[in-house]
Amino acid sequence: MNRREFSRETLMALTSIAFLDLLFTNNLFASSVKTISEKWLKELHTMCNDLKTSKITQFEWQKQIAEFHNKLPLTDLLKLIDYENAVKSLKYPDKGRVTKDPIFPKVKGISEHYSFTGRIFGMKKDRAIIPHGHTNMSSCHRILNGEVLLKQYDRIRDEGDYMIIQKTIEETATAGSFSSISDTKDNVHWLVANTPYAHTFDVIVAGLHEKQTNVDNIDIYQAQKVEGDLLRVKKLPWKDALEKYGNSHH
Repeated sequence: MNRREFSRETLMALTSIAFLDLLFTNNLFASSVKTISEKWLKELHTMCNDLKTSKITQFEWQKQIAEFHNKLPLTDLLKLIDYENAVKSLKYPDKGRVTKDPIFPKVKGISEHYSFTGRIFGMKKDRAIIPHGHTNMSSCHRILNGEVLLKQYDRIRDEGDYMIIQKTIEETATAGSFSSISDTKDNVHWLVANTPYAHTFDVIVAGLHEKQTNVDNIDIYQAQKVEGDLLRVKKLPWKDALEKYGNSHH
């Protein structure tokens, strides 16, 4: 390479570096991500606000959130929640799961608080989001990476310290797949990690009907069959449920 060629290539390299510096300095990379984030956050906020204000039912929300996730590319979601940085600091327990709430950017037109809670769940292999149901809440899981065994049940009725349930879903869920729960459909869920690590992202809308959200953990291993394919399961204190289901094969 002669001096002239060397000078030309050096100049091109320096120009490229200067251009990259310009992009970073003016936050142009971040702005493209921000535009994507604002689009999805506005739509999600509106949908969850409609649920909180009873403009739509929980069942309608489940249909809408499924459509939302079907058109939201996983790559966009990972950027939206800053997934790589979010999971770096997670400390995984020997039983159960660890959680972290990502920080969302402020979006014009949305007041100080979003109408939902976004939450990342992380598990090591064989650890579980233990079997449980909710009241006065709707939520969804989107698998970010890894693989989980997902089981869901309709909550038919409560009988004091027991719950009558009916299995609706049992599947292996992989990155990008989605599930949801509400008071009216698939209320009980149970997720167990099949891979060394698995992460999900939840959208949670709690305190529906202006009532407190409650969690009922259940003992599926001791389920009794009643009325055909219905199951009668005992409600368990959280510590007992975590001890029994937090680290176990399925």
